[in-house]
Amino acid sequence: MNEDELKKLWQRQRLRNPEPSAAQFVSAIQNKMSGLRRILDARDLRELIGCAVVIIIFGYFYFNAHGEPIPRLGDLIVIGSAIFIGWKLVYTRRSTPPAPPGASVVASLQAELNSVRAQSQLLKSVFWWYLLPGLIGLLVATWGRRMDLFSKIFGSLVFIGVDAFVWWLNQRARSKQLLPAEAQLESLLHSAETGEPLKEREVASLRPIVLSMAAADRVKPVEFKVAFWQLALYGEIGFIGIWFFLMLSFNMGNQGGDHKEQSPNTIAPIFQFAETNRYSDVVRKVVDLLNAGDFATVGKMFNPEMSEFLPPRKAFDFFSDLAARYGQIEKVEGPTTNGYRGWIAFRLDCQQGELLMSLALDADDKIAGIHFQPAPKPARSIGWSIQRIFTWPRVLWIVPFFLAGLLYSWLIQKTTERAVGISSLGIHLQKGQNFILWDEIREVRPLRVLNFRNLWLIRESGEKTLMHWTPLERHADVKAAVEAFAPAEHPIRKQLSLLKRI
Repeated sequence: MNEDELKKLWQRQRLRNPEPSAAQFVSAIQNKMSGLRRILDARDLRELIGCAVVIIIFGYFYFNAHGEPIPRLGDLIVIGSAIFIGWKLVYTRRSTPPAPPGASVVASLQAELNSVRAQSQLLKSVFWWYLLPGLIGLLVATWGRRMDLFSKIFGSLVFIGVDAFVWWLNQRARSKQLLPAEAQLESLLHSAETGEPLKEREVASLRPIVLSMAAADRVKPVEFKVAFWQLALYGEIGFIGIWFFLMLSFNMGNQGGDHKEQSPNTIAPIFQFAETNRYSDVVRKVVDLLNAGDFATVGKMFNPEMSEFLPPRKAFDFFSDLAARYGQIEKVEGPTTNGYRGWIAFRLDCQQGELLMSLALDADDKIAGIHFQPAPKPARSIGWSIQRIFTWPRVLWIVPFFLAGLLYSWLIQKTTERAVGISSLGIHLQKGQNFILWDEIREVRPLRVLNFRNLWLIRESGEKTLMHWTPLERHADVKAAVEAFAPAEHPIRKQLSLLKRI
């Protein structure tokens, strides 16, 4: 049987007003739920991979990039939120399994309804369990760092803006996919339990799936995928954006003097003197003795109160550990008056870092208090941080992110299967779960997204369905399929000019 004969056969079967049986509706909803479960499986896999990446990145921040307690607390909050998100997704899926093989229609519909309700509740409350904990951690880490106010405000607005967009996407998915599926399942379950007819609204919403399943037995549409490079454009924007903000975070995290080393805090009476040259002489002696490894003699420079607080043995261990961490002192800068508790301070440039040594002397030039801490670095602007991103070591990191974007786009294309099917009967969408007859389409309007043109298929009722168009691969074949199968005066033919001429 050729295509013309098949079209005539379908026209004789009143496709415009089909009257499917209850069994067809149940089969249609089961087909729809199978597709929804595949989508959820892919989503959960992506989320779990994302959680693992977040844990690795912020684990690195915690152990290597951040040393002050508040930023590290923020890192722990983000890590904890990622672990909780992974657990929440896995627990929800496992608590709502599909009905076992051979289960009754009522049991199958009830299992699917429980699953859809659980997923709908997840998306409804996504702000509280998915977005808010991580946002709190990011804000704590950002505002706990030593950076300028503009950088903190800019970073916070970026985090809030991204979360607002993610929240909107989730609520849109819930209203477009889960709530209609929940209503259909409730209606079918009620009909199966009571024998009452289905609601007209649910009949109309399931009709495209019934038609699509019937069409699959009688005609094979010409199928098209979304072209790889069209997916890669969006994928690369996302992964390059991740690289950019990750490098920006590294710069901001390192610019404020966050260090993980915690120096002992020696408490002693506070003495401040204007004659800073006294301090310079004592500091030179201390530096020479530290570089020579003569830590015992440094302890002999303490006054009685200081010696009691830091006995010779503890002093020896403390200075030994300090020398092992920072190495030889190569340069001394100072004095300044912004040391610990207002003491006179000196900046020590060491082989393995920089220290700020605060000193208090008594009237006999004995050390009454000494305090070491990592030297704070001057705060930098966000402009300086952006410039630092494009240094060679950081630019090289763009290569694995670019390759990851290509891999992600390839996986999306492989798992998407067909995006659009075109046959003599109409247009097949959503892997065959949605089918629109040619004569149901009243109007076709283009929708521009970046350099792409997708199409709005508008039915006589005003309902709009989005269809991929210029992102489809093999434009010549798309054009040939429409010219072969679409009615002569169909509005979709007017959009053929958007396809590339190959």
